[in-house]
Amino acid sequence: MFKTALANLRAHKARMFLSSITVLLGVGFVAGTLIFTDSIRESFFTSFARTAKNVDAAVVPAKGVQVAADDRRDEDSFISPAALDAVRKLPDVASAEGRVLGPAPLLDPSGKVVKQSGHTGLGIAFPADKSLAYFDFSSGRAPVAANEVALDKITAEDKHYALGSQLTVVDHTDHRRAFTLVGVFDNGTDQTYQGQSVVGFDTATALDVTGRGGYDQIAVRAKSGVSQDKLVADLKDLPVLDGAGDKFYTGAQLTTELANKATGYTDSFGQVLLVFAIIAALVSALVIQNTFQILVAQRARELALLRCVGATRRQVFGSTLIEAFVFGLLASVAGFFAGIGLSKGLGLLLNSIGLNLPTDQLVIKPASALYAIGLGVLLTVGSALFPARAATRVAPIQALSAQLGETRVTRKAGRIRTGLGLVITAAGLGIGYLGMQNQSTESGFFTLTGGACVAFVGVLALGPVITAPIIRALGWLPGRLFGPTARLATANAGRNPRRVAATTAALTIGITLVTMFTVVTASIKDSATGSIKKHFPFDYQVVAEQNRAVPPELVAKLKGLPELSTVAAIYSGKTVLNGEKEQTSAIDPVGYHTLIEPVMKHGSISDVVPGTIALQDNQLGSLKTAVGESVTVTGKNGTSAALKVVATYADSGIGMPESVMAVPDFQKLVASPGPDTVTMLAKSDVTAAASRHAVEQAVGEDPLLSVNSVADYKKELSNSLDEILGLFTGMLGLAILIALIGIANTLSLSVLERTRESALLRALGLTKGQLRRMLLTEAMLMAVLGVAVGIALGGAFGWALVHMFVKATGGGTLTIPVPQLLLYVLAGALAGTLAAVVPARRAARQTVAAAITEA
Repeated sequence: MFKTALANLRAHKARMFLSSITVLLGVGFVAGTLIFTDSIRESFFTSFARTAKNVDAAVVPAKGVQVAADDRRDEDSFISPAALDAVRKLPDVASAEGRVLGPAPLLDPSGKVVKQSGHTGLGIAFPADKSLAYFDFSSGRAPVAANEVALDKITAEDKHYALGSQLTVVDHTDHRRAFTLVGVFDNGTDQTYQGQSVVGFDTATALDVTGRGGYDQIAVRAKSGVSQDKLVADLKDLPVLDGAGDKFYTGAQLTTELANKATGYTDSFGQVLLVFAIIAALVSALVIQNTFQILVAQRARELALLRCVGATRRQVFGSTLIEAFVFGLLASVAGFFAGIGLSKGLGLLLNSIGLNLPTDQLVIKPASALYAIGLGVLLTVGSALFPARAATRVAPIQALSAQLGETRVTRKAGRIRTGLGLVITAAGLGIGYLGMQNQSTESGFFTLTGGACVAFVGVLALGPVITAPIIRALGWLPGRLFGPTARLATANAGRNPRRVAATTAALTIGITLVTMFTVVTASIKDSATGSIKKHFPFDYQVVAEQNRAVPPELVAKLKGLPELSTVAAIYSGKTVLNGEKEQTSAIDPVGYHTLIEPVMKHGSISDVVPGTIALQDNQLGSLKTAVGESVTVTGKNGTSAALKVVATYADSGIGMPESVMAVPDFQKLVASPGPDTVTMLAKSDVTAAASRHAVEQAVGEDPLLSVNSVADYKKELSNSLDEILGLFTGMLGLAILIALIGIANTLSLSVLERTRESALLRALGLTKGQLRRMLLTEAMLMAVLGVAVGIALGGAFGWALVHMFVKATGGGTLTIPVPQLLLYVLAGALAGTLAAVVPARRAARQTVAAAITEA
């Protein structure tokens, strides 16, 4: 039977071609995801671990190792220069260098801040000991004088800076300082520190420019023969270092710490990508199962003959599985090699939305090949189990006398399927309803998602029952417009509902997810813009960059502009409430109810006066307080005060901090240099152009102040959400492509199955063109069926998710983007029609006599 199985594969390799593509694509996505994740993990590991190159010991402040630009510590969290001097005097120390990372905005020749991905730039210190340098120079050298700088490669190339160029950097006192570019360096995996330009100075200049009071890390190189453990023990004994608070690492420990934190970032990408890859693989499995069901039905007589000449049921069953195994193995191996190229495509796709992931390194591990190929073979063989079992359940005499490809479903089996499908669907809806009522967004999401998955399985079980009436409904209009050809196509599409349901199920999965993402994204977009309009009804904001403050003279100037009706300064910072670190804000009272209107749970935002505070309602439990009680607020300067809780507001995802206090209390407790934002409302009789021009004129050319309008924020939000939706759609696009190939595959096999029938229609007067149109219409109806059911399910699931979030957060808007969903229907109809072009042409090119003879 093994030889028989192989011979059958060789004899019918053309029939398996489209099916092999679906396995290839599914396995390719999985393999590409695994290879891509391994590659970026290796790149991150290598790049971040390079920071520990030649380091035998390191000391960092209590908050740990900083590995990224947003992994920031408090401004007073540093190691003092005196500690560095003490480390250098240890007898076992060959050299020690202090590392610095702080704000250092770079200006372009026009005087504007150089921004990479919206960030304004960082400054670092290059060590005098070159062996402790952690970046490689692509040209030039490290700065050694106070007027020299080095620049990261990406910024230098983007802004066309060359060695010898004059660069301007704004220091922490807002003074512009000129430097000469002497080196260009490659800072590894994240070429611009999460999007920021990186300017390198000598150590003393880095401290001076960034305003840091000390070092973010001390890197130590030991003398020959001194162990790393011995060096760390010596460091811990230094009185000038905090042996209990600071963290001490050997070089090996530092390498592991940096690499583990860095590679942790890659895991989230890999997990998300793997989810989409598994979806594509499952869609492939559905297509393969449907393919084997058709092939087994078409080979019923052949299998019956094998049974008549002595083959047992077990042998027939095994033969079918052997075919599936060999077919799956070959397609999976090809898919793995396709995944190597796909891994590069994934990198380009993710980098198109600004993730700045490395794409220059390719890591192929044996485990990735084993997992991907094993999954492909397992899904293929698993998909063939039920068709193989079905092949053994038909008696040889019955198979020899049956019409090829004809599938009978008893009324009893139909009732059982319907009842089971309804029960599963009802159970899923019930679980989903419980999730919708959940007040916790996290548990509600998982409950609702579980219910949606169960309900989806129920709908798939009902597929053969609901397919025929939906096909008839969809075929009514084409039948009226295009006559008998379209009516024949409708009849053909509905004659085998089980097969059509299985074919369109794969497409339904992809469209369901795309529709759900579309509904959720549109709802988030409208909810966010609505929340801004309702809760932050400003027209313009002046925002200070790099933790700077808006100068008080500018605030006064803005308040005096005749084009503006309301101007309020907003202060933001961190403080400690009842022992818990919290983000806090303060706003000029004039902005209450005009420029800020949170969703209040108790009291009013205007109740906040000196000596009082308003909290997010979900903070009451963690702070162990209640309305009417007091919380102890401790500031950075050591001062503390008891503030009475007079109001609470909802965490509605609208940008409100954990607490809001009065401006005098904020200035006393948080020790802020000033407001970081000024929010404004224009007069109603002033045009938008005139009011914005007045604000921009008042701000002038200060490079660290930016003017943004509410329209700018809405546009940025809309673009970000559109990019996310585009990314998700792109990820699901492969699953949809596999599903469309499944439609083409089903139609191709059906054409072979209906060869004699098509010949009879041609003999009765059906032209080649009409036969083509009939098959194209049949494919279009199947595609629209899958899209329509997917849109209905995805819209329902999306509505439920939005409803759950609205209920949990206390605000939001449900949006059904009807034009976009209709576009999906049209795109599905067109794609389904195009998928059937080749099978339809092949059927039309065959002569009547040849078709009858072949049949």
